[in-house]
Amino acid sequence: MAADILRGVPYFPVADVALTGDYYHDVFGFEREYAAGDPPEFAVYSRSGSPIMFRRVADATLIRPNESQGGTWDVFFWVSDVQSLYDELARRGAVTVYPLVVQPYGMKEFAVRDPNGYVLGFGQQWTTSSVQRNSTSPRGL
Repeated sequence: MAADILRGVPYFPVADVALTGDYYHDVFGFEREYAAGDPPEFAVYSRSGSPIMFRRVADATLIRPNESQGGTWDVFFWVSDVQSLYDELARRGAVTVYPLVVQPYGMKEFAVRDPNGYVLGFGQQWTTSSVQRNSTSPRGL
């Protein structure tokens, strides 16, 4: 019998773990699961059971978010209600990389950026029937 993978987590090198954790809590709605050191050198923050690890690096110039290397996101989360999450993060002051959009690959999604430059994507499976059910919304999404 093969072993199950129970959980995965992105690992973000950051200049300041405490400031990053505060931002993820205040703006993205994540909760601290664990922190080590005073000031913290390492921490795990999560929302709805989906974690992100932060580790302090001495030289912030070594931080390389995927976008700077031609990528789109540093992490992508599938969510149950992308519209509600988009509205919540906008109210909390999140920096939007791109607003809600329905992609040709069947996702309604958006992306935000954290103070370290990391881009978080959030999306929900979206089908033609989803679009038809929501055709009365102001954006048609």
